[in-house]
Amino acid sequence: MTGPLDDRLAALEAAVAAAEGRLRDDQLDGARTALSRASVRLRKSAAHTIVALGGATGSGKSSLFNALSGIDLAGVGVKRPTTSWTLACTWGEDDASELLGWIGIPPRHQLTRQGPLDDADGTDSSLDGLVLLDMPDHDSVVEAHQLEVDRVVEFADLFVWVLDPQKYADAAIHERYLQPLSRHRETTIVVMNQIDRLATEADRVTALNDLRRILDREGLTGVPIIATSARSGRGLDDLRAEISRRTVAKDAAVTRLTAEVRTAAQELADVGGTSAPRGLQPEDRDRLVAALEAGTGSAQIAQSVEFATVSAGTAATDWPPFGLIARGRQRRADQELEATSDRTAVEHARAELAIREAAESAVEGTAPAWRASMLRAAGGSGAVANRVDAEVRALDLREQGTPVWWGLVGVLQWALFAAMLLGVGWLILAAVGVVSAGPSLLGLPAALWLAAVGGLGGIGLTWMSRALVRSAARRRAEYVVEQIRATVGRVVDDEILARIERELRAYETFRTRVRDAAA
Repeated sequence: MTGPLDDRLAALEAAVAAAEGRLRDDQLDGARTALSRASVRLRKSAAHTIVALGGATGSGKSSLFNALSGIDLAGVGVKRPTTSWTLACTWGEDDASELLGWIGIPPRHQLTRQGPLDDADGTDSSLDGLVLLDMPDHDSVVEAHQLEVDRVVEFADLFVWVLDPQKYADAAIHERYLQPLSRHRETTIVVMNQIDRLATEADRVTALNDLRRILDREGLTGVPIIATSARSGRGLDDLRAEISRRTVAKDAAVTRLTAEVRTAAQELADVGGTSAPRGLQPEDRDRLVAALEAGTGSAQIAQSVEFATVSAGTAATDWPPFGLIARGRQRRADQELEATSDRTAVEHARAELAIREAAESAVEGTAPAWRASMLRAAGGSGAVANRVDAEVRALDLREQGTPVWWGLVGVLQWALFAAMLLGVGWLILAAVGVVSAGPSLLGLPAALWLAAVGGLGGIGLTWMSRALVRSAARRRAEYVVEQIRATVGRVVDDEILARIERELRAYETFRTRVRDAAA
């Protein structure tokens, strides 16, 4: 019988758990209270139905209580308390003391219809499980009485509101109880007591029709109205039968709790929202990566890497006289590559804005409370930027090892340089007549050819090598930018998007489960 209610309770509990730490405690209190009350009520007793009689002073509520219970309280020496306590009468053999203790009714204000108060044949088994509560007058001048009514109403499974022909339209009971409890109309009965005070049947019909109109206007459509007279006994059988039907069915508690859980879930849904969020889109990640990458100075780093690679390559492959100059540039390039710059305030602001925009767009269309939670979860740019900078600094930006061809070209350059030196020396010695300039080729001596091949060959190879080095340096710079971008992307995924996704999953759980509970 409690299966659907159990499902609602599980759904509401999951929604509350998903919203913990995201919505404020005061926004979750209503749902927590509903969960707690339902859990305790079902655990205390599923065999009893708590029926609360409420009414104004002079409505005959207590007389109706006596008539329903069949007990002359004065006759058995039980005095109606003049304090703020509610009087309870139970039917059946099942012990209701724990349930009544939970409601807060002391033993001296508890009666039973199967016990020493009854004759042997004075019981009514159709009411077994009934716990009838006679609450103080809701309009009592004693504030404690009003507070007692407000308190006990929260425990009732079935409400019986006792009105009378003179004050049935009194705003006090309608505004304070009937209207707020319209969501519990399935567990509400309205009694027009003292109906015999109206002289004619036409007057009675008019009063009942007017009461029906008022109740319908207040959202209590379908709530039964029973005309009674505790003095003459009119309508008591109808009222007793209606209460008996609810008691035998033993569904009043479940119906009341279901309504309470649905109301709490709807109130929670109004705060947290149930609309589908926009979610994270690929362009959100792209904007985040771009904003954080800009702060790393990736463009400047790429330029430094390209310059360092060109300097190292030319130092290794240039003709040795040019290589001396290139090695000076290489030392300067290494120093530039080691230097790092801190993020500017503008770059921090751009990163902060990108994070905020990603978080806000992910929950676009949701309730303000959840958007605020998402922004808190996404956090600021400071810690994220620090991690990005640390991981970028940890990257090895230099060329891994020396390309083989650099070494081969370097050996060849030294050979050409040596050939040039040998040719020049040979020419000098030939000029002073020490040695011959060697055989001629195309009219030029071998010594000149050797010097020319060594010099011009070294210069030509230098220009060819530089073109290849510059091409490799550009590829290296592009690779470094890709490495930086991948590093930034990894941090964005771990530090920002993972938190946003976690919040989106929590919100999805919240919105689907709170809708299940409120359905």
